[in-house]
Amino acid sequence: MGWISEATGYLSALALVVATFVTAHAVFVRYFLKAPTVWQTETTTYLLMFVAFVGAAYGLKHHAHVGVDLLIDRVPERPQLVARLVTAVMCLAVVVIVMWTAYQNWHEAYLFDHRSATAFRFPLWIAYAILPLGMLAVTLQYLAMILEGVMALAGRLPISAVSLMTGTSELAQVQSELELEEELHPDRIRPHLDTPEKGGDHR
Repeated sequence: MGWISEATGYLSALALVVATFVTAHAVFVRYFLKAPTVWQTETTTYLLMFVAFVGAAYGLKHHAHVGVDLLIDRVPERPQLVARLVTAVMCLAVVVIVMWTAYQNWHEAYLFDHRSATAFRFPLWIAYAILPLGMLAVTLQYLAMILEGVMALAGRLPISAVSLMTGTSELAQVQSELELEEELHPDRIRPHLDTPEKGGDHR
Protein backbone atom coordinates (compact mmCIF):
# COMPACT_ATOMS: atom_id res chain seq x y z
CA MET A 1 0.00 0.00 0.00
CA GLY A 2 2.96 2.28 0.59
CA TRP A 3 3.87 2.71 -3.06
CA ILE A 4 0.22 3.19 -4.05
CA SER A 5 -0.12 6.08 -1.61
CA GLU A 6 3.19 7.51 -2.81
CA ALA A 7 1.93 7.28 -6.39
CA THR A 8 -1.25 9.19 -5.52
CA GLY A 9 0.91 11.97 -4.12
CA TYR A 10 3.00 12.27 -7.27
CA LEU A 11 -0.08 12.09 -9.49
CA SER A 12 -1.67 14.88 -7.44
CA ALA A 13 1.46 16.98 -7.79
CA LEU A 14 1.36 16.45 -11.55
CA ALA A 15 -2.33 17.40 -11.64
CA LEU A 16 -1.52 20.61 -9.74
CA VAL A 17 1.17 21.52 -12.27
CA VAL A 18 -1.21 20.85 -15.16
CA ALA A 19 -3.90 22.96 -13.46
CA THR A 20 -1.43 25.83 -13.17
CA PHE A 21 -0.62 25.72 -16.89
CA VAL A 22 -4.30 25.42 -17.84
CA THR A 23 -5.12 28.49 -15.74
CA ALA A 24 -2.23 30.41 -17.28
CA HIS A 25 -3.47 29.40 -20.73
CA ALA A 26 -6.97 30.66 -19.90
CA VAL A 27 -5.60 34.01 -18.76
CA PHE A 28 -3.48 34.37 -21.90
CA VAL A 29 -6.32 33.45 -24.24
CA ARG A 30 -8.87 35.71 -22.59
CA TYR A 31 -6.82 38.84 -21.89
CA PHE A 32 -4.30 38.82 -24.73
CA LEU A 33 -6.09 37.05 -27.59
CA LYS A 34 -9.54 38.35 -26.53
CA ALA A 35 -10.99 34.87 -27.16
CA PRO A 36 -13.59 33.11 -24.99
CA THR A 37 -12.53 30.29 -22.70
CA VAL A 38 -14.70 27.19 -22.77
CA TRP A 39 -12.89 24.27 -21.17
CA GLN A 40 -10.14 25.79 -19.03
CA THR A 41 -12.02 26.76 -15.85
CA GLU A 42 -13.92 23.48 -15.67
CA THR A 43 -10.79 21.44 -16.34
CA THR A 44 -8.92 23.28 -13.60
CA THR A 45 -11.76 22.53 -11.17
CA TYR A 46 -11.60 18.81 -11.90
CA LEU A 47 -7.82 18.78 -11.62
CA LEU A 48 -7.99 20.46 -8.20
CA MET A 49 -10.60 17.89 -7.14
CA PHE A 50 -8.09 15.23 -8.14
CA VAL A 51 -5.39 16.92 -6.07
CA ALA A 52 -7.61 17.07 -2.98
CA PHE A 53 -9.23 13.64 -3.04
CA VAL A 54 -6.73 11.35 -4.76
CA GLY A 55 -3.83 12.96 -2.90
CA ALA A 56 -5.56 12.32 0.43
CA ALA A 57 -3.99 8.86 0.73
CA TYR A 58 -0.52 10.39 0.38
CA GLY A 59 -1.39 12.96 3.05
CA LEU A 60 -2.65 10.24 5.38
CA LYS A 61 0.47 8.13 4.90
CA HIS A 62 2.71 11.10 5.77
CA HIS A 63 0.44 12.38 8.57
CA ALA A 64 -0.14 15.66 6.74
CA HIS A 65 -3.76 15.84 7.96
CA VAL A 66 -4.79 17.93 10.93
CA GLY A 67 -4.56 16.07 14.23
CA VAL A 68 -5.04 17.13 17.86
CA ASP A 69 -2.80 14.92 19.99
CA LEU A 70 -1.83 17.09 22.94
CA LEU A 71 -3.30 14.65 25.49
CA ILE A 72 -2.88 11.33 23.68
CA ASP A 73 0.88 11.86 23.34
CA ARG A 74 1.17 11.71 27.13
CA VAL A 75 -0.46 8.28 27.37
CA PRO A 76 1.80 5.17 27.61
CA GLU A 77 2.62 3.48 24.31
CA ARG A 78 0.26 0.52 24.34
CA PRO A 79 -2.93 2.36 25.46
CA GLN A 80 -1.99 5.14 23.07
CA LEU A 81 -1.83 2.68 20.18
CA VAL A 82 -5.23 1.27 21.16
CA ALA A 83 -6.72 4.77 21.18
CA ARG A 84 -5.18 5.55 17.81
CA LEU A 85 -6.53 2.29 16.38
CA VAL A 86 -10.04 3.11 17.61
CA THR A 87 -9.77 6.55 16.00
CA ALA A 88 -8.49 5.02 12.75
CA VAL A 89 -11.40 2.56 12.64
CA MET A 90 -13.90 5.37 13.17
CA CYS A 91 -12.28 7.44 10.42
CA LEU A 92 -12.28 4.40 8.16
CA ALA A 93 -16.04 4.00 8.67
CA VAL A 94 -16.63 7.60 7.56
CA VAL A 95 -14.37 7.18 4.53
CA VAL A 96 -16.18 3.98 3.47
CA ILE A 97 -19.57 5.73 3.71
CA VAL A 98 -18.30 8.63 1.59
CA MET A 99 -16.80 6.18 -0.92
CA TRP A 100 -20.04 4.21 -1.26
CA THR A 101 -22.16 7.37 -1.67
CA ALA A 102 -19.72 8.77 -4.22
CA TYR A 103 -19.75 5.48 -6.11
CA GLN A 104 -23.55 5.59 -6.38
CA ASN A 105 -23.37 9.12 -7.81
CA TRP A 106 -20.71 8.02 -10.29
CA HIS A 107 -22.74 4.98 -11.35
CA GLU A 108 -25.81 7.11 -12.01
CA ALA A 109 -23.81 9.63 -14.04
CA TYR A 110 -22.27 6.79 -16.05
CA LEU A 111 -25.58 5.02 -16.77
CA PHE A 112 -27.40 8.17 -17.87
CA ASP A 113 -24.39 9.90 -19.44
CA HIS A 114 -24.75 13.04 -17.36
CA ARG A 115 -22.76 16.00 -18.64
CA SER A 116 -21.86 19.38 -17.18
CA ALA A 117 -24.31 22.21 -17.82
CA THR A 118 -21.71 24.28 -19.66
CA ALA A 119 -20.58 24.76 -23.24
CA PHE A 120 -17.84 22.21 -22.54
CA ARG A 121 -20.39 19.42 -21.91
CA PHE A 122 -17.82 17.37 -20.03
CA PRO A 123 -18.88 13.77 -19.14
CA LEU A 124 -19.56 13.92 -15.43
CA TRP A 125 -18.89 10.23 -14.88
CA ILE A 126 -15.19 11.02 -15.37
CA ALA A 127 -15.28 13.85 -12.83
CA TYR A 128 -17.43 11.85 -10.40
CA ALA A 129 -14.92 9.00 -10.48
CA ILE A 130 -12.36 11.16 -8.67
CA LEU A 131 -14.00 11.01 -5.23
CA PRO A 132 -14.64 7.23 -4.99
CA LEU A 133 -11.16 6.47 -6.34
CA GLY A 134 -9.59 8.83 -3.83
CA MET A 135 -11.60 7.38 -0.96
CA LEU A 136 -10.67 3.86 -2.09
CA ALA A 137 -7.00 4.78 -1.80
CA VAL A 138 -7.60 6.30 1.65
CA THR A 139 -9.51 3.17 2.70
CA LEU A 140 -6.64 0.91 1.68
CA GLN A 141 -4.14 3.14 3.46
CA TYR A 142 -6.21 3.09 6.66
CA LEU A 143 -6.55 -0.71 6.44
CA ALA A 144 -2.77 -1.06 6.09
CA MET A 145 -2.16 1.20 9.09
CA ILE A 146 -4.78 -0.59 11.20
CA LEU A 147 -3.35 -4.01 10.30
CA GLU A 148 0.11 -2.79 11.24
CA GLY A 149 -1.19 -1.57 14.60
CA VAL A 150 -2.96 -4.86 15.32
CA MET A 151 0.25 -6.76 14.51
CA ALA A 152 2.11 -4.54 16.98
CA LEU A 153 -0.44 -5.24 19.71
CA ALA A 154 0.02 -8.95 18.99
CA GLY A 155 3.76 -8.58 19.51
CA ARG A 156 4.76 -9.15 15.90
CA LEU A 157 6.04 -5.58 15.44
CA PRO A 158 7.61 -3.04 17.79
CA ILE A 159 5.04 -0.39 18.72
CA SER A 160 7.55 2.36 18.02
CA ALA A 161 7.69 1.26 14.37
CA VAL A 162 3.92 1.54 13.80
CA SER A 163 3.04 4.35 11.42
CA LEU A 164 0.07 5.37 13.57
CA MET A 165 2.55 6.18 16.34
CA THR A 166 5.07 8.12 14.28
CA GLY A 167 5.04 11.56 12.85
CA THR A 168 1.71 12.63 14.32
CA SER A 169 2.80 15.11 16.95
CA GLU A 170 3.60 18.70 15.98
CA LEU A 171 5.21 19.16 19.39
CA ALA A 172 7.52 16.20 18.75
CA GLN A 173 8.41 17.60 15.35
CA VAL A 174 9.27 21.01 16.79
CA GLN A 175 11.35 19.41 19.54
CA SER A 176 13.26 17.27 17.03
CA GLU A 177 13.95 20.35 14.89
CA LEU A 178 15.25 22.21 17.93
CA GLU A 179 17.48 19.29 18.89
CA LEU A 180 18.86 19.11 15.35
CA GLU A 181 19.51 22.84 15.35
CA GLU A 182 21.32 22.54 18.67
CA GLU A 183 23.48 19.71 17.35
CA LEU A 184 24.38 21.61 14.18
CA HIS A 185 25.01 24.89 15.99
CA PRO A 186 25.93 24.11 19.62
CA ASP A 187 27.23 27.66 20.22
CA ARG A 188 23.92 29.27 19.47
CA ILE A 189 21.58 30.14 22.36
CA ARG A 190 17.89 29.48 21.82
CA PRO A 191 16.36 32.79 22.95
CA HIS A 192 12.90 31.36 23.63
CA LEU A 193 14.35 28.90 26.15
CA ASP A 194 16.52 31.38 28.06
CA THR A 195 15.11 34.05 30.34
CA PRO A 196 17.13 37.29 30.12
CA GLU A 197 18.02 39.06 33.31
CA LYS A 198 16.57 42.43 34.01
CA GLY A 199 18.53 45.12 32.26
CA GLY A 200 20.47 42.52 30.28
CA ASP A 201 20.81 41.88 26.60
CA HIS A 202 17.46 40.77 25.18
CA ARG A 203 18.77 39.59 21.84
